[in-house]
Amino acid sequence: MELRPVSSRDLDFLIEMTLLAAFPPGSLPDAAPDLPHAKRWFDDWGRPADRGVVAWHDGRRLGAAWCRLQERVLVRDPAGQPVPELAIAVVPDHRAGGVGTRLLAELVRTAARADYSALSLTVNAANPAVRLYERSGFDLVRRDGDRLTMVKWLMGDSAPPSPEASLAPLRPRRWPVQSG
Repeated sequence: MELRPVSSRDLDFLIEMTLLAAFPPGSLPDAAPDLPHAKRWFDDWGRPADRGVVAWHDGRRLGAAWCRLQERVLVRDPAGQPVPELAIAVVPDHRAGGVGTRLLAELVRTAARADYSALSLTVNAANPAVRLYERSGFDLVRRDGDRLTMVKWLMGDSAPPSPEASLAPLRPRRWPVQSG
């Protein structure tokens, strides 16, 4: 399997992966790609803070992991700066084979090279991907019903939260999980 950066040629695939990542399995709502919670992942792709990787094998795209600064900030770092939010999806016939693990690891490396302080995500508590995120070093920082917010701190992860940070690094062994 080959991993490479997302390019403009991958936009249709990013849209397809967004639909897998942003909606529960099953039938999609009408005009799903046009819904705001889907469009925010690919609309105007290529902004300066956008980063992503695509997995390829035998000329076929298998999955993608990407991050971007969203208009509605999920997490801020201790300095109050927005933390990029990530999305990840793997085509159904290649799940549970390590593709997601490799995509996520490469996205983390890409984000660290871009000097991001952290990556954030939200996931349903029942989603099997929660185990992938935990194995990859993401910490639970907020629980709102079944919605989990997780963060992987890429640098300075031992710093305590600043008063102005909305969701600064919270280590489960040292800090309580915030409930929404």
